[in-house]
Amino acid sequence: MTSAMYIASFAWFLIVFGYTRRKNLFQHIPLVLAGICCDILLVLYLQFTREAVQEALEFDRSVYEQIHIWTSTVALLLYFPVIYFGSSLKKDLDNPELRVKHRRVALTALTFRTIGFLFMFSMWES
Repeated sequence: MTSAMYIASFAWFLIVFGYTRRKNLFQHIPLVLAGICCDILLVLYLQFTREAVQEALEFDRSVYEQIHIWTSTVALLLYFPVIYFGSSLKKDLDNPELRVKHRRVALTALTFRTIGFLFMFSMWES
């Protein structure tokens, strides 16, 4: 595994573990935010060192690698509304509408990130 895969695995673990701690905001928020930050910083690192975005847009990867790229990209884009709704919800914990929005977007992001995580291993070069 590459160092990027280790970092991505760590980020995914933080997000999943943070999700399991969602009833405890003092654990949930820092864990999930740390995972999201790791993921975003990893993408920035890959962009600056490997021009990952330009490479992904060439569409010359295998189907499995493309699934990894696009599901991870969707998850990355969904992180921003997750953070927005989550920070709004933290200010107004009794708002059921915000809670539903945050939960739906967060679960969608987690689903896409998990699919991307699993397909990441298709990029593993021996």
